[in-house]
Parts: sequence; C-alpha cells; structure tokens
Amino acid sequence: ERFAAVFRTRTRDEWAEIFRGTDACCVPVLNAHEAATHPHSRARGSFAPTPGAEGLFEPAPAPKLSRTPGHLPRLGPIPGADTRAVLSESGFSENEVAGLLKSGAASEASGKRASKL
Repeated sequence: ERFAAVFRTRTRDEWAEIFRGTDACCVPVLNAHEAATHPHSRARGSFAPTPGAEGLFEPAPAPKLSRTPGHLPRLGPIPGADTRAVLSESGFSENEVAGLLKSGAASEASGKRASKL
C-alpha cells in the first residue's frame, strides 16, 4: 500500500523520467498502441499492421528465425466463402449442395470476416 500511495503522486511519464539513466529496473507499462509504436518496437519489427484495420497493430511472430520465419497477420476468411467447394469436394452433387443451402443445413458467405480471436 505504501508503494502504491507513493507512485500515485506522479504520472507514469514523470516516474519514467525520474528513473531514466539510473540502474533501477523501472520502465513504464505501455498500452497496446504505445507498445506497437514505441521506437524500440518499431526498430525490432515487433508489431505488424493489422490488415484491413488502419492504425491497428498485431504482435509480429517472435522469435524471428531465418530458416523458419513466421507469418505476418492476415485477414481471416469470410465464413461460408468456401461452402460450395468444400461440399463438392466431400462428394455432394450440385443439387445436394443446393438442397443443403436451401434447407439451412449449410450456409454461404455473409460478407463479414471471421474474427481472428
């Protein structure tokens, strides 16, 4: 409680400035946007832009391996975009696929992208 009371007397940035240049292990806790746009994060390529969401970032793959690099974020699939192809590959005829779609047992793309979470 004593530490909390003392730390409430100044802003995060004021405390960061007080500890700057000392050997104390004290750094500010950044929000998601601050972390993604921090000079260190930018220099290391720690975050990548979120496709289709200007100004938003996602963690980039880590560690960065030369022979097996990770993949950058990409848009999720549109739910139902491949319904006809999947059903066809599963052996359903065009008439059977049409019947499944008409009955509501299967559905096609709504145009909305799936969440990546």
